[in-house]
Amino acid sequence: MKYEYMTESEQTLQYFQFPKFLLHLPISQNAKFLYMILYDRARISRKNNWIDNKGNVYLIFPIDELSVQIGKCKSSVKIALKELDEAGLLVRRSGGFSKPNHLYVRIPSDEISLQPVDNKADKRMAMTESEKNLSSGRKNGCAEVGNVAPSKVTEKYKRNKYHEVNYGYEEGESL
Repeated sequence: MKYEYMTESEQTLQYFQFPKFLLHLPISQNAKFLYMILYDRARISRKNNWIDNKGNVYLIFPIDELSVQIGKCKSSVKIALKELDEAGLLVRRSGGFSKPNHLYVRIPSDEISLQPVDNKADKRMAMTESEKNLSSGRKNGCAEVGNVAPSKVTEKYKRNKYHEVNYGYEEGESL
């Protein structure tokens, strides 16, 4: 990629809007970034007249596409979506049998405080500092797994390490 200096006659770049109220919410950076992407898509949906019978703008954004868009794995996207749900910033409704979910991006009525949808958001606000540090540790990982037991090597491998390696896995273990 080639870069140039900004000049006074430069055209405006395409950008995403990052709402300021997100800075004060106790949600992960992935969730904040995902909200920004969803908010932008909702603005496009409004222009395309994707409005339900109650007058609310909805969007359809499959998890696979979200994963590619933000450069994170599917499980990270699902965790961020759940955080947005719990904070009251996103509502997911079924689009019908074998149809994608409709996503509704919610915005606060005032930019100073959010009105929680239910007490799940209150529980997140009451997290201790140590819990916040633990939850922020997953920002680079793709799955929430604890310590996984090492793979069990079969007796065949123990007898002769130069022959075929046969690893046995139990449920819940990963490669």
